[in-house]
Amino acid sequence: ARIIPIYDSPEEAAANRRPLVLKQWFGDSVGWYENNELVVETVNIHPQQMGQSSLPITKEGRITERFSRYADNEIFYQFTVEDSNIYHQPWTAELSFYATDGLLYEYACHEGNYSMPGSLAGARRLEWEAELQ
Repeated sequence: ARIIPIYDSPEEAAANRRPLVLKQWFGDSVGWYENNELVVETVNIHPQQMGQSSLPITKEGRITERFSRYADNEIFYQFTVEDSNIYHQPWTAELSFYATDGLLYEYACHEGNYSMPGSLAGARRLEWEAELQ
């Protein structure tokens, strides 16, 4: 999962990039809307992250993603890779994400969240106490 700040324009997004010395594992992503489409641009991707990926890119490369709602149960996803260190020209791929039951859910990872067992145990305890009354 990535946290992507959203700005009013590509210019504002570019002006608010993190300093290059901050080496984010997934790179420095910023976003903005163009019409009804979310555009996310990522640069400065950590070399170890991309070295293990099926999508090779160097730290000078750029990935531009576009998310648009095509239907109530479909998000159309398109990404363009630009990296003159590896590729002769930019290339683009696209696919659709479908929600089979009509609902889209947030992806959240709780790995390493050591407070989660205590939080859940506390909630179960409160439920148990409420049943006793």
